[in-house]
Amino acid sequence: MSQLNADQCYIFTDTETTGLDINFSQIIQIGSILTDESLNQENSQDIGCKLLPWIIPSPDAYLVHKKIESLSDDSMSHYEMMKLLRSTWLEWSKQRNAVYITYNGHRFDEELFRRQFFWNLLPLYITNTLGASRLDMLSTLQLVANFFPDSINLPHKEDNGISMKLTDWSEANSIEIENAHDALADCVQMLELAKLIQTNAQQVWQASIKGATKNGNLEILQTDPFAMIGEVVRNKTFTYPVTYCGQNPKMNNEVAVADLYFDPDLLDDLTDVELLEQISNSGSAIRKVRINKSLPVMASTAIPNIENYLDIPIEQLEERARKIKENVKLQTRVSELLASNQVNYPAPKYLEQTVYSGFPSEADDLWMERFHSLPWEERSKVLDGFEDTRYKELAERLICSHSPEFASNETFEKYQNFLNQRLYDKGPWPSLEKMIDKTRSMLLDANGEKKEILEKLEMCLLKKSELN
Repeated sequence: MSQLNADQCYIFTDTETTGLDINFSQIIQIGSILTDESLNQENSQDIGCKLLPWIIPSPDAYLVHKKIESLSDDSMSHYEMMKLLRSTWLEWSKQRNAVYITYNGHRFDEELFRRQFFWNLLPLYITNTLGASRLDMLSTLQLVANFFPDSINLPHKEDNGISMKLTDWSEANSIEIENAHDALADCVQMLELAKLIQTNAQQVWQASIKGATKNGNLEILQTDPFAMIGEVVRNKTFTYPVTYCGQNPKMNNEVAVADLYFDPDLLDDLTDVELLEQISNSGSAIRKVRINKSLPVMASTAIPNIENYLDIPIEQLEERARKIKENVKLQTRVSELLASNQVNYPAPKYLEQTVYSGFPSEADDLWMERFHSLPWEERSKVLDGFEDTRYKELAERLICSHSPEFASNETFEKYQNFLNQRLYDKGPWPSLEKMIDKTRSMLLDANGEKKEILEKLEMCLLKKSELN
């Protein structure tokens, strides 16, 4: 278990998947690189798996990453891959607090990891527990682009905008790219860029590592005299001087910051409805941020020549920030409005969408451990021991997809109905029929490696279409 004052290590990680839907796509490759705090590589892992029977792969995804080995039955199972991943990460971080580093991962890879640990009856959280924290390098590079543009080479587009593609940043900085869109190769790119940032824009790296935790992000937003957000939106840079002005008491990951280009004296005179409009609408005086994810934010005092990035005098911004910090009444109003205006989302319809629908009980946690410890021929005997029906259904899927000969007739019939639903019914998952049609259409103009990939994918999809 990680210690409170333990040294840190960094784990760079990336995935390749069957598609872009976080609920119904499958991870088929995971790359990870372990480094010390000085970014010296200590270990790496490159693992892949075969397709799950109910997952429908996208030809677009396969033409990008080319992982056709996942279409055969020779690779390890998805269950084995996710178990191996978790055990490796825990072993790497046994004596140190890990910072898990992804690229655009807080929107995609991290959500996939959590869901697919869930599918395999493994604890959801690993990148933010036991002293671990998580950093999305997309935010780090946004800070570089806005406040340290001369520290490393920026990947400019034809319209002089900034590209935020990882491969473009690597090419601009002469980082050799072998097997682009390979999970481990993308980890190498992240590591090499991190080395450049740590050397040439140390303030950005320090802010990013601090912002890898909720408390760190909150501290940056509350910094004196104020903080700076630096974003890249549609290839254009945008900077905002901000300071903390409230936190949702019902969901403390949600924090409000005041944009200091707006006069704070005007906020006190607003009604609750008018103030809520300022919080809810983009481009208004107050914006909501999530401190449990990486933010492109850093203390204004850490930015050299800060005046170059401001539209009004720094003294005026410092005065506005002081007014916000001292206005406890405004902070209380904003916090209460955040709490009373939470969005109520509809209940999830499908099992994969229920990943956040309640934590397992202590009894179910223990039952999962028992399930994993048993040989496959014994696992069907413990299915009825789960209190939460979600875990029983996931366990049934594991048995039927891994060792169907040990499933009861009733369980296997239920599994076959599930397969038929995913392969032939319409739903939020990719359509098997449409993917077959799309693959065949793309094959008409394909040649060389592209043709070979699409032909193997077509064979895989047709094989799935014959399962019922």
